[in-house]
Amino acid sequence: MGITWFSAKEKLGQASLYDSNITLNMVASVPFDVAYKVQVGVDDDKNLIIEPISKERVVRGDLDEYSLLPIQLKKSYSRINSTSLMKKISAALGIELSKTPVKFDTKWDDESNMLIIMTGKAGE
Repeated sequence: MGITWFSAKEKLGQASLYDSNITLNMVASVPFDVAYKVQVGVDDDKNLIIEPISKERVVRGDLDEYSLLPIQLKKSYSRINSTSLMKKISAALGIELSKTPVKFDTKWDDESNMLIIMTGKAGE
């Protein structure tokens, strides 16, 4: 009997971008259960990328400490708080962020071990 197991990482999650934080719903938060810190960046397609970073990797000291951000994990969501980060994201993506969220789908990339917030169509 063959069994195919389902994983929460296979579902599309959702990220809400505010002027002060990124909030990930429960589905998008699953891969960050073991993250000590995260790095946030943007790829060539203007998608936001969030990479979970382990404590061992942080202690190793080969990463820029100013690019490492804390992530708060709750039962039904997770959050990355940083007004300065959100200003940089707003400028990079050409979107205006406020107290009202701008929502995007997310997907987990097992190959690169990163969450992709599909903001690539944000400027269109």
